[in-house]
Amino acid sequence: MALEDHRPLLSDDPGLRHHHDDGVVLPAPSLAEEVIADYQSTGLTLRAHPLALLRQQRPFDQCRRQTELETLGNHRFVRVAGLVTCRQRPGTASGVVFLTLEDETGNINVIVWPAIQERYRQSLMTAQLLLIKGTVESREGVVHVIAGTLEDCSDHLAALTVQSRDFH
Repeated sequence: MALEDHRPLLSDDPGLRHHHDDGVVLPAPSLAEEVIADYQSTGLTLRAHPLALLRQQRPFDQCRRQTELETLGNHRFVRVAGLVTCRQRPGTASGVVFLTLEDETGNINVIVWPAIQERYRQSLMTAQLLLIKGTVESREGVVHVIAGTLEDCSDHLAALTVQSRDFH
């Protein structure tokens, strides 16, 4: 029940290789749509980081970027947020969990002590996007955040989801 005659998809006829303009104009995808499509298809993007797209919204506008942590000084309170890229619990670490969060400027190393793990277990184990409130520890150029609270902010990633383009 097509509205027009069938056209060959890949024809050897040079006359059929030219561009056919059917008059349909689609809006270009937004940056957020492109980022989400990249993550859905490949698990990464070369475009903007998802956190860069959320940075102007609460609570992310109150969070420090990875590049700011070293300048804060030791034992300072900090809020950081990022995509969880790694969870480690080495057998030699006395039950400590090491997290790696990724924001638009780099990787943030987070230390989660056993008591905090118990209190925030669900967020620790399942979150894709975490907001950590804690304390900066900086020694000899190595910066960690000692977690005090963990907040699962994964639902904010849904705000970036692609809306359907319905044609009426």
